[in-house]
Amino acid sequence: MLRAFRVFSVGVGFFGGWIVGDGYYVKMRSSGKWILHGEGPLWDSAWVMRHIYAVRAPSPSMWIWSVSEALGEQQVFEAIKFHYTGKGDGRIYARTRTPIARVNLPIREYYLDAQGRRLPFVRPLDVSIVDAPRWDSIAFEHILELLREKPLYREMISRIYQEIDGVWHMHSEVSSETYVLGRTPHLRVGLRQLDVYLHSFRPMVGGNACKKVILYIPDQIICQ
Repeated sequence: MLRAFRVFSVGVGFFGGWIVGDGYYVKMRSSGKWILHGEGPLWDSAWVMRHIYAVRAPSPSMWIWSVSEALGEQQVFEAIKFHYTGKGDGRIYARTRTPIARVNLPIREYYLDAQGRRLPFVRPLDVSIVDAPRWDSIAFEHILELLREKPLYREMISRIYQEIDGVWHMHSEVSSETYVLGRTPHLRVGLRQLDVYLHSFRPMVGGNACKKVILYIPDQIICQ
């Protein structure tokens, strides 16, 4: 059972120290202080506290283990550690995974990390957005493959979306063209030829030559 909690500033920075305002000191009914620390791009103290408040256990000693287990079930965390300090306080440390894409479905939103883990939408981040009418594991893996192998595209790609006819399109942060990537079976070809277009074809024709670039036909790039 939680009795009260206070918020303290315990440092600055993401990976070089604790985040300002995110050190929570929680007084237990019959025990000492429990200290929660977190870091990572998806760390959000309010989201974590909601999960902590939802935990119920028959005793304070069981409660802390239940909290650790409940947080461990959230795929958002890459590491969770629990230990006692020399003063007898309990400490929970959590580090979130790093998403590289955000998937928007009609009724749900997820983040994906480089390994394709489906992470909860904890807070908005500036990552590539994938809009799809349904979960498409094959298409998402092709997109993640590009973002894994060529990290520069994580900054360049603003949005990839699937139209009602099943064809995937892409927009970039740095150019005005619409890239046509084909349906899911052709998506890998389209994404590979995107690299050819940007590094070989586009420098020759110029950035304003094409309004639409068709990329999914093998060994062909069509500028419209």
